[in-house]
Amino acid sequence: MSTAHRPTWDPAQARDVKGGSRQFSVRDMAAHTKLKFRQVGQTSADEVKRRDLRAELLAAETEAKNKKQVADDETNKRRKLLQEAIEMDKDDSDKEEKEEGDAEEESESESEDDEDETAELLRELEKIKRERAEEKTRQEKEQSESNAAAREAEIATANPLLNLAAALGQTPNGIDTTVPGTFSVKRRWDDDLIFKNQAMNLKDKSKGHFVNDLLRTEFHKKFMSKFIK
Repeated sequence: MSTAHRPTWDPAQARDVKGGSRQFSVRDMAAHTKLKFRQVGQTSADEVKRRDLRAELLAAETEAKNKKQVADDETNKRRKLLQEAIEMDKDDSDKEEKEEGDAEEESESESEDDEDETAELLRELEKIKRERAEEKTRQEKEQSESNAAAREAEIATANPLLNLAAALGQTPNGIDTTVPGTFSVKRRWDDDLIFKNQAMNLKDKSKGHFVNDLLRTEFHKKFMSKFIK
């Protein structure tokens, strides 16, 4: 039987066995039975006694001073080379400034001609922009006038009270209208929605027309008038 499910070693001990049990726990075995000493190369006491620590310290300080001196010499040498390069660049810049001054005098005359041409081009561009703006304004004005005329015509012909001749089916002065001879206004598609035309006494609605409201249907009205009133 396995004792892996038992949490510790002590509960796993069984009954006394002849000859004693040969099973031991790792916690019961002896450990760390030897002392560790410093080996050769691990700064043991004998090695420390044989070393001259003062001499090693002086040698390290001397080496550090030498390295610092070499670094200072390289820095001074680099600074000197940089100063020489700056002086050479200064001489070259003086020559370049003198040459640039001569070139600027020559380019001034050319720039004056270029400025005249640029001013002429700008004037031409402004003229083109002005013409385009005027054309756009004229087109917008014509469009607005045509829209206003179309709206006035629609208002005059759509309302039967303002257009009695069209409502009666007449065409005075040879004017052709598309409105039939009746005073009824064309119904919109959203006249019978829930949140429109909530009045209960609408007489002009035809019977059996679909209404998107259960409380306003013909069946509900008949039911209420027959069984509730």
